[in-house]
Amino acid sequence: MVCPATLKSQWKKEIEKFTDEKALVLSGTPEERAKQYLDDNYFFFIINYETVLRDSQAINRADFDFLILDEAQKIKNYETKTASSVNRLKYKHVLVITGTPIENRLIDIFSIISTIDPYFLGPLWEFSCQHCLFDPEKPNKINGYYDLNPLNEKLSRILIRREKSAVLSQLPDIQQIDVPVKLSPLQEEYHAGYMKGISSIIRKKFLTPYDLQKLTLLLNSARMVCDSTYLIDEETQESPKLEELRDILFEKLDLRNTSRKIIIFSEWIKVHKLIGQLLRENNIGFVELNGKVPVQLRGELIRKFETTPECKIFLSPEAGGAGLNLQIADILINFELPWNPAKKNQRIGRIDRLGQKSNKLTIYNFITRDSIEQSIAAGLLVKQNLFEGVLSDKNTTNYVDFSTKGRSQFIQQIEAMIKEQEKLSEQEEGDLSENQTIETETEIVSVSSDVVQLELFEEQEEQQVEQQKEQERIEAEKKSAEIEQVMNSGMQFLAGLFKMSTGKDIGLGNQKIEIDKETGEVVMRFKLG
Repeated sequence: MVCPATLKSQWKKEIEKFTDEKALVLSGTPEERAKQYLDDNYFFFIINYETVLRDSQAINRADFDFLILDEAQKIKNYETKTASSVNRLKYKHVLVITGTPIENRLIDIFSIISTIDPYFLGPLWEFSCQHCLFDPEKPNKINGYYDLNPLNEKLSRILIRREKSAVLSQLPDIQQIDVPVKLSPLQEEYHAGYMKGISSIIRKKFLTPYDLQKLTLLLNSARMVCDSTYLIDEETQESPKLEELRDILFEKLDLRNTSRKIIIFSEWIKVHKLIGQLLRENNIGFVELNGKVPVQLRGELIRKFETTPECKIFLSPEAGGAGLNLQIADILINFELPWNPAKKNQRIGRIDRLGQKSNKLTIYNFITRDSIEQSIAAGLLVKQNLFEGVLSDKNTTNYVDFSTKGRSQFIQQIEAMIKEQEKLSEQEEGDLSENQTIETETEIVSVSSDVVQLELFEEQEEQQVEQQKEQERIEAEKKSAEIEQVMNSGMQFLAGLFKMSTGKDIGLGNQKIEIDKETGEVVMRFKLG
């Protein structure tokens, strides 16, 4: 199973839920992964696309029967390393899953289908001639496509498609999707420091008011750094969450070409600044609610969000979680989860209310793995008991004590999380030799990059290819210019020597040497008479 990095855990969960087989999410160094591919204790082996780049030979040695590609638009460009590495895999059967087989070009589907059967659509030149209208003046420019009906009929033999409209009745009224995100290396460093500070406080026998104040600051700092290092250190900006948001908005929801209305919640105004910059870069209209907006002007923000087609995003802090009617939106994104589960319900209540035209709502919850956010998502605060006790239809809680038992449970959960992280860190350090440590550090950066770039990996790879070509062109021009200068200087030098020794002019004054940048041919130009 090959899928985006953020979906690996979800695939493992679903496989083991619906089958009796065991699934393994591969990790570790390349040597460790090579052994894991051969482990007979597992039936499913789950990796991300970037891992295929490094493990294609090890995968082929394992002789797998079935290859499954999820979110296969990551191989839409046959020229990228990702597509090439996937096409090098050996398999007997293949299943390709994607909601966007064609994103920008007809060639996208050619690349994806070629992974299933390289002979199904024939060679690229033939496919292009059959369906692409090329610009007569620019050979590589495509002005349009034709004969799509025959292509549609041909694809129907291998394509199974279900449109969203056909399955709406099967979806829950409110679909909550937890989006796991991994800390970047710098985020891990900051987060570990805050957790050590928290650990030193909660291990005290008695906590003073100052300790509790400092504990609150450290807990909030640990939460903030999960969003971005920019919230802690404005000189840096590492945020896998922001990249994941980019992927959801522009890849999954195709916000540039649709009229969706989306609410994004974050407690931190600096996060709004980062998201606002992302939206401006992509020409997406938005409004932002913050403490600087007077109460009497909030209605104007809502009106603009509701009535302006170009205004697609409503950025809101925690204050927007109550009192605002934003049922025109059917998607809500929690950039981070609040401490209190009731506040989360308040946020959802902004769109799940009377007047909501859509009966299918989607909630995205960004949760940073191996961090304080994961503990929050698991119900860190005992306030959840209060919420369930008062509001849940299936109430089994009659008494909640925040003064003693509640605080004790809170501290115990924090300690358990810290001990687990310390245990993992010690285990990782103990298992690695000096050479392995260097390799593993590289791997960690790569895995972190997988999560940061997600489905933008291919897009960035395409940009890198173009940048490399442009750099090669510039270097070639620079080299040609240098050679021209050297050769012309040499001619002038020889002419000078000839004149000094004979007193005569060799007649090279009007001559010039040029190098054709396209062909590399050396040409001497001179003026006659």
